[in-house]
Formats: sequence, C-alpha cells, structure tokens
Amino acid sequence: MSLGALIVVVTFGVLAVIGAVHYTGGSRRKETRDHGEAILEFAKAYPGEAIRSVIMTADGNASFMRLADGKTGFLQSMGRHYVARMIMPQSVGVRALEDQPALRIEFHDSTLPGGDYVFRSTEEAAEVSLWLCGSMALATPKLAEPGEDDGHA
Repeated sequence: MSLGALIVVVTFGVLAVIGAVHYTGGSRRKETRDHGEAILEFAKAYPGEAIRSVIMTADGNASFMRLADGKTGFLQSMGRHYVARMIMPQSVGVRALEDQPALRIEFHDSTLPGGDYVFRSTEEAAEVSLWLCGSMALATPKLAEPGEDDGHA
C-alpha cells in the first residue's frame, strides 16, 4: 500500500471515530445541560405553555417544569433526543426515597419508563412533589362547602 493511500485510510478512520462519538452524544458534557436548554426543548413540544420554574435532576438528564396554569411538564434526555410530556393528574405514582433527595416516579399511561430522579437537595425534591400534588388538586372537582348553594332546591 502506498503512503498516500495509507494516509487517506487513517484520516478516514479518525474522522469516522470522531463522527461516531459526536453522533452518539459522547462529546456532550452533562454539565452543559442547563435550564435554558430544557425550556427551549420543552417549548418545541408545547409552544403554548408558559413555564414559571424549572428544576433539573442532579445528573441533568431530566427536568420538571412548573407551568403557569398549575400543570407540571417533564423533559427527559434520551441520548441525543428529548422526550417532553405533560404530567397528567392520576397518571403518575410518586414516592420519596429515604436515603437521598429523590423521587421514584412511575408513569401509568405511557411507555415512557419511570425511575428514580435524584435532585441536588431535599428542597428541590419536595418542590417537585408539591408541583405534582398541585396538578392533581387542580384536576379534582371542588366539593361544595356546607351551606353553599349548589343549585338544588
């Protein structure tokens, strides 16, 4: 094999490895994921939703969004892609984990796998759990208070 052909083959090999690492997301550092990226990705899926607050997991692979109307949004990184969804009331099961600031969330109405979501602090985990509870409270019909006129005579 001539020297020129060898240089071409080696160059092509190096470029192929660099392209494969970049394409699989290996070149993306997890520390570069931030609230702005989460907001932009969620807004692509749900452009009409106003986001009030964002809490990311400690590893940066998932974000929970408090929306202006009281609902909760969710964004999860799946390699180079993101999965965005609205967390509907009664569609999730949530439990706190005892040894760390984390929530175990199970999605009942989706093929999206649930899992353990670890946060930077117990305050962040508690805040997300309150958002999820608030979403459920919004969906629960209000019961008439004693003495309120419910339209019946």
